[in-house]
Amino acid sequence: MAILKKINCVLTFSERVLMGIAALMMFLIMLLVVVDVMLRYFFNSPLAWSYELISLYLMVGLFFFSLSDALRCNAHVSVDLLQYKMSARVRHGVEMVGYFFASVVFAGILYMSIERTYISYIGHDVIAGSIAWPTWLSNIAVPVGSGVMLLRMIFRVIGHGLSLLTNQSVIPLPPLSGKGEEL
Repeated sequence: MAILKKINCVLTFSERVLMGIAALMMFLIMLLVVVDVMLRYFFNSPLAWSYELISLYLMVGLFFFSLSDALRCNAHVSVDLLQYKMSARVRHGVEMVGYFFASVVFAGILYMSIERTYISYIGHDVIAGSIAWPTWLSNIAVPVGSGVMLLRMIFRVIGHGLSLLTNQSVIPLPPLSGKGEEL
């Protein structure tokens, strides 16, 4: 299982790099909003381009670049009502099936986003506004973020599948919320 640990390390490094970029994007959003508000109210001269930059580039990157790292940390919303009644082996099986179907969905998202980014790149598509922003720069965050998310989900499908086959936790199960005794 040493290969799984190496894959996990590479994947975690990629997710942390993207998370660092997302944090930088969040900082830029805050900085732009503060500067825009100050210029608007004190000098009556707002930044005409800040809305497009924030909504079309920074927010998209912030969302998609942080998606996979949130999954790695089990920070996504999950419903675990029935998992208190399941054995660890059954939970590994349920996790494997869930991540498999989610991987199919994200493979579709990845394919469509690559196609859309490529079409906007070769077509030199721009957004009409005060600045002609190229759309492919906004679109590229989707395949990058969803691609890393897809790799994390495939890793979990394999890890939970191996855990199911060997009856040992090759990768850990996500934590359960609350107290199981109340159910």
